[in-house]
Amino acid sequence: MDHDAVTRAAALLAAARSGPLAGRLPEDLRPKTAADAYAIQSATVARLGEEIAGWKVATMPGFGFCKAILMRSRVFRGGDAIPARLMPMLGIEAEIAFRFDRPLPPRAAAYAREEVAAAVTAFPAIEVIDTRFSDYEATPAIERAADFMSNGGFVIGPDRADWRSFDLAKLEASVIVNGKVAARQVGGHAAGDAFLPAIDLANDLRSAGGIEAGMVVTTGTFTGITLVKPGDRVEVAFIGFGSVTVQFAA
Repeated sequence: MDHDAVTRAAALLAAARSGPLAGRLPEDLRPKTAADAYAIQSATVARLGEEIAGWKVATMPGFGFCKAILMRSRVFRGGDAIPARLMPMLGIEAEIAFRFDRPLPPRAAAYAREEVAAAVTAFPAIEVIDTRFSDYEATPAIERAADFMSNGGFVIGPDRADWRSFDLAKLEASVIVNGKVAARQVGGHAAGDAFLPAIDLANDLRSAGGIEAGMVVTTGTFTGITLVKPGDRVEVAFIGFGSVTVQFAA
């Protein structure tokens, strides 16, 4: 996509934060690659005057590795009360995320698993899925990718310093809504090991500025999407690993 198309797509998605787009992006503004989608995200962040707190990552069929920006104003701490109107779709995903405690600077050589593991701390997290499109399901995945891969918010749980001793492919995850289990899954992460996408991110960004200390990456859901309502109290629990809660204020 050229600069003008990226800028116009970003303007539409930024404006849609005060009222959703009626349908898809105009045909000439639709991303065709993961790079197009990320360019639109970056332009949207600039237009909104936001800061980057980290990324969410996934592999999309037909498009390969994709990343989406987590905006700092949409990052919360476990136990916070979040106004539901900020992310009205209220789609809950149970995730394991990672904070980079030291930078991974640009370099030519690929980062090995052991190097990335030594640089990060893991924690349970809640990703809140939202959309700036009027019909989430009818919008193609690559257009949703331009919309921050449908990120509406991100909730950080407590650090798990000994995370390397866990088999992340076999964790049992639950989404608990108002005290009742709404979803439960053993394993279930698309990559198997939830740490693998963090390695992919480190190597994607080693030729594009690297990763600064303090940034976070969340690597995908263990439980799919669970829809909740304003007023609900939500807990994501990984048995033996940790949990995180959030209240969606009506």
